[in-house]
Amino acid sequence: MPRYGLVWLEIAREHYASLPAPARERIDAWIEQLRENSRPQPCSGYDEATDQWTITYGGGAGLIVYAVVHEHQRLIILRLV
Repeated sequence: MPRYGLVWLEIAREHYASLPAPARERIDAWIEQLRENSRPQPCSGYDEATDQWTITYGGGAGLIVYAVVHEHQRLIILRLV
């Protein structure tokens, strides 16, 4: 399976930049996993109404909201909470 390209929305990128290094490292690890395998992860959730996925990091301390565009092989990071 080809590796998916990564797109960040500005608000997500700004939040990411403001986080401490350990949190960014955990986010990076999840994003790399998702780029390699965009299929749903066991701990991810899907909202059909918005066509968005969520996955937690840091033992539930944070949430990554993302979208997957299979036709263009893109992973879009929408928000970090």
